[in-house]
Amino acid sequence: HVGTIGMIERGVIAGRYHLGVIPEHRHSETLAYHELFGETMQLYAGRGHPWFDAHDEPLGWDDLRQQDLAALGYHSPNMALTHQRRLERRATASDQEAVATLVLSGAFVGFLPDHYAEGFVRAGRMRAVAPEVLRYTCRFSAIVRQSPAPLRLTQAFLDALGAEHGGF
Repeated sequence: HVGTIGMIERGVIAGRYHLGVIPEHRHSETLAYHELFGETMQLYAGRGHPWFDAHDEPLGWDDLRQQDLAALGYHSPNMALTHQRRLERRATASDQEAVATLVLSGAFVGFLPDHYAEGFVRAGRMRAVAPEVLRYTCRFSAIVRQSPAPLRLTQAFLDALGAEHGGF
């Protein structure tokens, strides 16, 4: 299933899901976290947005506060960043695809995973803005319940995830 972080956490805690993969933003004492990988989030502007062609302008967080920002509307590293940097969401999205759609409209800027935005960038439809400044990283972890212990099949899958991503 694909869902919000809270939905995945609740599903694992309730036993509806044996394992979940989420970006870390807060820890629950009832879950065990196994770090998998990091993801770089950069700010993107789409064709038609004034920042799309602003290659030489030194832009920063204060400048971003003046822009129409599309951001996730649920508790996540993205929401934590908007609070930390005192950014105001002008459009609320439920997932990365919706943020990308709003950015592609040229009316909004938004943070997207660099690997997700890569195809749009190659096609000339969006570009990273001030990538050395307007960025953040988040860590993704596999989560399982602390108790009871994971089923053998779940543990085998968790071990395979760990092996693929450098071990736990």
